[in-house]
Amino acid sequence: MAAATKSSAASWPARSWDFEGKSRMIRFELPTEEALLLKDTAERFVADNYALEQRAKAISAAPGDVPRHWAEMAELGWLVACVPEEAGGLGLTPAQIVPMMEVLGAGLILEPVGAVSLGCAAMLARALSPDDVAERLAPVLAGEAIEVVVAGRDGTSIAARREGDTLVFSGASPAVIGAAAAAAFWVVAELDGSRMLVRIPAEDAAVTPCRLVDGQAAAQVSLDNVTVPAAEAIFDCDAALEFGADLALVGVLAETSGVINALHKATLDYVQMREQFGRPIGKFQVVQHKMADMFIACEEARSMVLLAAEAMESGDAAFRARLVSAARVKISDAARAVLRDAVQLHGGMGVSDELAVGHMVKRLLVLTQTGGNRAAHLKRFAEAA
Repeated sequence: MAAATKSSAASWPARSWDFEGKSRMIRFELPTEEALLLKDTAERFVADNYALEQRAKAISAAPGDVPRHWAEMAELGWLVACVPEEAGGLGLTPAQIVPMMEVLGAGLILEPVGAVSLGCAAMLARALSPDDVAERLAPVLAGEAIEVVVAGRDGTSIAARREGDTLVFSGASPAVIGAAAAAAFWVVAELDGSRMLVRIPAEDAAVTPCRLVDGQAAAQVSLDNVTVPAAEAIFDCDAALEFGADLALVGVLAETSGVINALHKATLDYVQMREQFGRPIGKFQVVQHKMADMFIACEEARSMVLLAAEAMESGDAAFRARLVSAARVKISDAARAVLRDAVQLHGGMGVSDELAVGHMVKRLLVLTQTGGNRAAHLKRFAEAA
């Protein structure tokens, strides 16, 4: 079975892309054996633990509590998947984790897998020194502690100033996913025009937990003259920060693609069942046209996720930025189109909590604003051209 999977994947042709006169290869292949294994474990986990009743119970818990299934997710290997092997991870490529993230998105999970594993751990694996990276990441990858990246509003850096041998940080970060239960924050700060990373324990910050409209736990993190020894700050980390932000966004886009596909399937089932004038509404031509448009949006979204994931392997930061931002814009458009038509076809049920559709709609509203909005990525796309 595994051999057949590898053979099939190898038979798919690569697509050649030319960017500013340079040859690039973006591969659209069947999922690898590792990717299929991660996807399979995610599907079984969602089926066993994320019925609407179970999800509602999880949402009723205090947002500052450690997620119930966090240790189990670590055991399944989700947190280490995209972390390099030398840092204690599995070393999988972004494209290999896309199927898993799509399933987690469709399952509407509440745990901050992407924020911790992609936005934080995979980024730190590139920012920390090779001598201590494995030791620093071990508690996070084992599911013993949650750590997330914290920046200012719209991704700007937190203000820092130097006082002798210490650095002083002041600023606030709005609604950071995963921050409510975090043991520490990796703060992106700026001093004299240079960005840095510094680890600040959660007890040194003012953390205001909340739940987002889709039920995910988040928190506002405020720093008021928090001091850290200057020797503990990590400078010259711009490349790692940019890579981490893009990798986290690829995870968000994969989740978005999964929700879009699930919303399309749920709507297709509904129009085949819902009757009006003595026949299913799916028989009406206008409804069929809408369903066709939704299907096209699903396919476009998944293609753009794969494109962005493959671009993460490029050594050209501008090339990566251009394609990841292009994927963000295109997938945001697809999400809005599918969301609109799904709600219209379901009527009032489409925004209620009685059906999974209502929860999917809320998740898409959050996902399309996570990692930078459409306008910000249009600007970034133009700047990278």
